[in-house]
Amino acid sequence: MVPILVLLTFAAFIGAGWLVLGWRRSRAEAPLKDGALRATPELAPVPQAESPLYLHPGHVWVSIAPDGLAMVGASDFAANFAGALSKVELPTEGTRLRQGEPAWTLVSARNRKLTQVMPVDGEVIAVNREILGDLGLVHRAPPREGWILKIRPTRLAESLRGMFTGALADTWKEVAGLRLNAMLSPALGRVAQDGGVWVAHFGDMLDDSVWLSMREDLFPTQNEAERK
Repeated sequence: MVPILVLLTFAAFIGAGWLVLGWRRSRAEAPLKDGALRATPELAPVPQAESPLYLHPGHVWVSIAPDGLAMVGASDFAANFAGALSKVELPTEGTRLRQGEPAWTLVSARNRKLTQVMPVDGEVIAVNREILGDLGLVHRAPPREGWILKIRPTRLAESLRGMFTGALADTWKEVAGLRLNAMLSPALGRVAQDGGVWVAHFGDMLDDSVWLSMREDLFPTQNEAERK
């Protein structure tokens, strides 16, 4: 069940998000400014999803296959916020998890840990072990290579009610950018170049205190041990 706090936050920012989306469509592409956390969109591959993607508020994507199985992975925002990865801590196959419970942990070369939650109830039937040998796969366009877990979901319809698709998913991504900018301003000013894609490993550009504060604000379901 999506936490009430997440829904309230979404309601507070969605209006601003829609304004940003409208503005982005009307403006011409601007050159990348020094220190920006986004690059020009031409640098990013266009995702070729085979099925509709759902976005969990914890920045986890979900793809439902025709056989009813679900593949899940980290959003581009989450993967780059974590920074350059040193490893990914995965659950064991056969583990049963509820929506909102810790699913995997992205560990950066700076030993920062970003734990992301399970987006749906279900059983882990496969983990993408290729990621262990090629951490760059976490950033690949879903669902072919970028998936982290394959799930046999239960209560799928109920789980999907708290997720976003299409324009709402785009708006939630903009909300994350707005919140990130709000936390950095006025010390650093505007850091995201609208209309672009996230610069690889932008989390490594942030000081530890700033990164931890953002993790708590943008990913509010971390284990207590990881908050210390």
